[in-house]
Order: sequence, then C-alpha cells, then structure tokens
Amino acid sequence: MYTFKRILVGLDFSEMDATLIQYTSMLCKLGNVEKVYFIHISKNLELPKEVAEAYPDLLAPTDEALTQRVQESLTKYFDAPNCSIEIAIKEGNSTNLILRWAKIKEIDLILMGRKLELDGKGVIPGKIATMSSCSVLLVPENTPFKISSILVPVDFSEFSKLAVEKALQIQQWPGLDQVKIHCQHVYFVPTGYHKSGKSYEEFAGIMKQNATNDSQTFLSTLEQINKANIHFECTLDEDQKPADKIHFYAEQAKVDLIIIGSKGRTAAAAILLGSIAEKLVGFNKHIPLLVVKQKGENLNFFEALFKL
Repeated sequence: MYTFKRILVGLDFSEMDATLIQYTSMLCKLGNVEKVYFIHISKNLELPKEVAEAYPDLLAPTDEALTQRVQESLTKYFDAPNCSIEIAIKEGNSTNLILRWAKIKEIDLILMGRKLELDGKGVIPGKIATMSSCSVLLVPENTPFKISSILVPVDFSEFSKLAVEKALQIQQWPGLDQVKIHCQHVYFVPTGYHKSGKSYEEFAGIMKQNATNDSQTFLSTLEQINKANIHFECTLDEDQKPADKIHFYAEQAKVDLIIIGSKGRTAAAAILLGSIAEKLVGFNKHIPLLVVKQKGENLNFFEALFKL
C-alpha cells in the first residue's frame, strides 16, 4: 500500500476552500505528506476586444492576482511548515485538467470538496472520484479536523483488502490516538432460500454465520493487524440497498471517515467504481469519503478517452 506523499487539492474560491485547506494541513502533519499542489481552474472568460476595451473592469483577474488570493488563504488556514506547496492557476475544463495534473505530477491523492449549503452542484468531485487513476478524498463542508473512527465496507475481495490496509496505515499515523476501525459486511438472503426448507429468519442466520466466518478468514490475511482496534459488523440487507446500510451505520457509529476500495482493475471495468462505491459518492455528503485505488489503475483507458 503506497503512502500519500503527493496531494492535489482543488480550490474554487468559495467558503469550501477553508475546510479543504485545513483538512489538507491536518493530513500533512499526521501523514508526513511531502508536497501539496493547490490548483484553481477558472472558466475561459474571453471578451470581444471592443467590449474589453470599453469595460476593462470586466476582465478576469490575472494569474498573479489569483495566485495571491490562494496564497492569502494558505497563510490563513494552512499550518504544515514541513510540507512543500505549489500553487497552480489554470483555465479550461476542470475535470480534464485535474486528471491531467494528477498524471503529470504523479499525485497519490486528490482532495475535492463536497458542498451542502454552499453554492455549487458538486458534480465534478463525483466525476473525479470515478475517473481518477489515483485515490480520491471527498471532504464535506464544515468537516471536523479529526480522525478517531473509520468505517471500511468490505465484501472480502481484493479491493476491500486495499481499503482496510489503508485504514490500518492511517491508524499508525503519528499523532493519532487509538483510532477505531469499523469493518462492515452487508449480506443478504438469496431469493431461493425457501427451496432449502428453511424460513427467512433461519437462512438469514446461516448467512450471518457464514459472513462471520469469512470475516475472520479475511482479517487473518492482513499483516500487522491490531484486532483490538477493529470492530467487525455484519448487517442484513433486506431491501437490496447496501449503500443505505453503510451510510446509516457510519452515522450511527459517528465515524470521521469512510474508506472504500475502487473496483476498477481492468480497462473494461475502469469507468465504474462499483455500484456501492458509486452510490456512496453520490449521496454521502456528510462524512469524508476516501476512495482508495491502486496508483495508476485506469490510466491507459482514460488517457485514450481524454487524450491526457
């Protein structure tokens, strides 16, 4: 599992920037991040020459002015003196430029904001989470700057293992004290259970026991695991809405972070995170969500798609 040494943070000059910068500062101090790129992408506001000359106040701010604006925010909110920073001001399509910069700068983690009350539809963060070739962290506005409890949804697959390994890595960060990891497996009763001669409740018990056994096998494959700080929960899904069960459990357990592994491992599957992860990205706007990927996965597919 690679560490997050190089981070890219998307800023938009809204109140969301304060939360993102402070959250990034926390990650830098706890996770020993080496470099952060703060990027702002503005729309192309070119005006006809005659209009620009007649109304000079309508001209967009220069790159220097925008850089100064970012620097002022960093001076106010960024407190990680041992981390190198770089400011980039770009113009064009936000999604494409962020993906391009993530590739060029060999980024390990992209931070994007999730807005609740603030202006902005928040479509771009979801696209970045789906398309990025590196891990993505979606941070809601007004997020507390702490990590004391983590939820990792698991289905005992390789990408679930990737997510748990990241949680274990975070648990060992200097400065964090007794971080509790919740692992949740959502199971269901197969539609043909009645053919077994068992009732729904009886077969649900069978499925839960099977999930419990699988969880022990799954945990035993992880290295340097501290089982005292891991709570494993098996949740019955009666209405085929596993993402709802995950989000409900996260709120009930009052976790500070949800970590889920990306399902994209091949070019054919690259365009989807996986149905559960996609739904969590879509409606979870209250708890930071870290989508963990193997660095560089999906890269060839999206290079061709966007000609990065």
